[in-house]
Amino acid sequence: MVMRHSVNRTLGILVPIVSIAAASAQSAPDLSLVKIFLKEAVAKETVAGGSLLLIHQGKVVYGEGFGFADIETKKPFRLDTPVIVASISKPLMGTAAFRLAERGKVHLQEPVSLSLPEFKTPTLESGKLLERAPTLEELFTHTAGLRADDSPGGRPWFSRWISGKSLEEAVGRFAKELPFNAPPGTRYAYSGVGTDIAARVLEVVSKKPRNELFLAEVAKPLGMMRTTFRDARGLEMVGTMPSRYYRAKDGGLLKSKKRKVPPTNTYSSSGGTIISTAPDLARWLQMFRNQGRHAGGEFLAPGTVVKMLSGQTKSRNAKGGLFIRKKNEEGKVLVWGHTGSSGTNCWIDGENDLIGIMLTQTRGRDIKHFRIQLEELITECVTKEK
Repeated sequence: MVMRHSVNRTLGILVPIVSIAAASAQSAPDLSLVKIFLKEAVAKETVAGGSLLLIHQGKVVYGEGFGFADIETKKPFRLDTPVIVASISKPLMGTAAFRLAERGKVHLQEPVSLSLPEFKTPTLESGKLLERAPTLEELFTHTAGLRADDSPGGRPWFSRWISGKSLEEAVGRFAKELPFNAPPGTRYAYSGVGTDIAARVLEVVSKKPRNELFLAEVAKPLGMMRTTFRDARGLEMVGTMPSRYYRAKDGGLLKSKKRKVPPTNTYSSSGGTIISTAPDLARWLQMFRNQGRHAGGEFLAPGTVVKMLSGQTKSRNAKGGLFIRKKNEEGKVLVWGHTGSSGTNCWIDGENDLIGIMLTQTRGRDIKHFRIQLEELITECVTKEK
């Protein structure tokens, strides 16, 4: 393996923060074992179905649907089947924030109270007044001091009161009823509430509703034509969605209850309700690989991409929201990624110049072992070619 220590213009990889295997004129990796693995997983009802897209050294080496979008009707899952990507929504919103920051619309390291007066006097659960509100950077890296998702009250998007409300109304109530667990910047706690607060800041500075802001700043510029927040207008745009499944106690897959569709531009979890497809997410991830460039133009400056993919003190996440999955002995990040509770996974493997997107609608915690095995098998197949 040849290691480079400057920006590789041919590969378009951020080598200052990742170690990249040198490009070679090798053939595409043999991914036949991956195809067999997926076929067997569907046959065993490990997973209902999904899509898998792999890009190695800038070229698509695998792109297929597998299994069923609906088991009962045997409707096939296609490569471009739209899904709820769940928590992959968080770094997608982080991308919108960094894009606005480049234009000076928002400052990522300033307290959100500058845009949201309701956070001017934040308090701990003990009642103690905090010195400041969290920053956007802390919200996207889960170091804002908020309660974790798995804590009592940590998932307010399931509350009845929130249905049909605006994001402004929801965040205003969060400010009153959800005191902080720790001072900002001192502790890690994975929190979807943080993404809601960040999204509300972006609404204020852009003067656009969150859903429209996301389309304007991320989806449309990147050509992600089937990517949108889940609301009445969004579902009309993407068309029929696959059924969602969870594992029953007897091991079989059961169809989840259909969830109410929010009216256009009303509240849904900012960090959990974006709809997208594998090809659309590939455009987004390739933008990082290509130092912020998309379709021959600059979507983000190279320095912004470096910052988005760099680590944050006390956090497991990079500043743009992606998890840091692997570092080398010198502490350089090699792999970033994010999963979603709906059964989704995407990653950027800088070490092997690989982008992977695996989307299902089988509950994430039910297919965790499948997801990990699949990613490990893909990496093994790619590295065999070196």
